[in-house]
Amino acid sequence: MKYMNHTKLISIATAFTVLLTGCGKTDPELDTYKKEMTAFTETVTDLVDSINAIDVDSDNRTEELLSYLDEMDIAFTDMAALEVPEEFSNIEELADEASSNLSRAVSLYHEAFDGTGEDFDNNIPREEILSAAHEYYSRAFKRIDFIGTILQGELPDDESVTIIHETETEEE
Repeated sequence: MKYMNHTKLISIATAFTVLLTGCGKTDPELDTYKKEMTAFTETVTDLVDSINAIDVDSDNRTEELLSYLDEMDIAFTDMAALEVPEEFSNIEELADEASSNLSRAVSLYHEAFDGTGEDFDNNIPREEILSAAHEYYSRAFKRIDFIGTILQGELPDDESVTIIHETETEEE
């Protein structure tokens, strides 16, 4: 099972580690955020590794997958609740969206595999539910990728992103 490219996740982790270090200045809020985001990235990397290592021939593969996804949902929820330093306040909404999308994905995966999702409806074909779950999962990780890009001091380059530049008004 391949859910996320390791290279992308590692580059996000590197961005968190390198860029949040700053120019040698010590900022307790930034240091705390750095540690928390590094821990989040390590947790998610471990969970992605575990998901990718599931034996598809195992009798308990579904339970393993759902368990790892539940853990990932908790990690995303915790990440979204982090206090974001003022200089990165623009990523707070992205973190909330990432968490919301992953929670929806996990609920849909539960619905598809064990019939216990948030909006369980056994009239919807399983393939459609899985497709929607994968879409929400992809959206969650896309936002994590955007966060990593912003923390690198760059703007996300994606057709779905609209950049609105704030302009300063001159006071007379």
